[in-house]
Amino acid sequence: MSEVLQQSSDHDAQLTINEEQQRAFDELGIVKVKGAFDLKIATDVEDELWRRFEKWGIERGVPESWESLDEATIRKVMKATRRVRGLESIYNAHSDKIARALARETELEKQKALLLLTFSRQHHYIADEVVPSSIWHSDTPNIPGKGLSGVIVLGFINHVRPRGGGTMVITGSHRLFETSTSAITSKMAKRRLKKYPYFRALLSKKSADRERFLNEPGFVNDIELRVVELTGEPGDTYFVNGSVLHTLTRNYQPDPRMMVRGFYGASKLSTHYKALFAERAAKQQTATVAS
Repeated sequence: MSEVLQQSSDHDAQLTINEEQQRAFDELGIVKVKGAFDLKIATDVEDELWRRFEKWGIERGVPESWESLDEATIRKVMKATRRVRGLESIYNAHSDKIARALARETELEKQKALLLLTFSRQHHYIADEVVPSSIWHSDTPNIPGKGLSGVIVLGFINHVRPRGGGTMVITGSHRLFETSTSAITSKMAKRRLKKYPYFRALLSKKSADRERFLNEPGFVNDIELRVVELTGEPGDTYFVNGSVLHTLTRNYQPDPRMMVRGFYGASKLSTHYKALFAERAAKQQTATVAS
């Protein structure tokens, strides 16, 4: 299965994920739901952002007004707009129900929602590549045992088109360490995956024709992998397994990329960190006594 399944939303109904979409999420680590983030709220958030941008002379529909700004000013703009009223609406009855179904848990811990903002022709620290060779990471480690660690929820505030700065993900990548007996962090994962030709090419700046990663699948231990660019219209939402590898991308379109990111943490993740912190505390105490 190589496509990211979509579900259309009807806000008059109590929606959830059907069996086919659940299987696709388990296999690919991602599912798109149209309209899961309220369209009016998305529009209100976008309008508020443009009002705040006026402080720096950034005008709607005038790309030169932000493309001409220096990096220090862009960082100030992003810092000042990271918390905008309405972002927490990514958590609603609809998204809560879907996340619980995908995680197969009734109690999930929500993180504070964050704005994801990428101005066109800015973010120079991101390589000028169709498919980036760097900054690939997962939001949660791959932890042994049944169940997932968490669900990332990404809602579109404005229309994000191809090559418009949308997050890129590698579908199927959350399954690469299913047989591991210990937790695998992003750094550990990338180091181990470089032994495979697909990842050696993907993670190398020397690889030419990087657009091929969007068109051709790769395989590691019979797991099909595809780079997918997340695009959508206001109100659309992606639900992503927290262990899926993903990265930032440059925005080559004339409009800023505006999305909101939420995260539902599962019990597996909290249990992992409690055990990890307890282990570190015990080691520190032992070292203190020994000294």
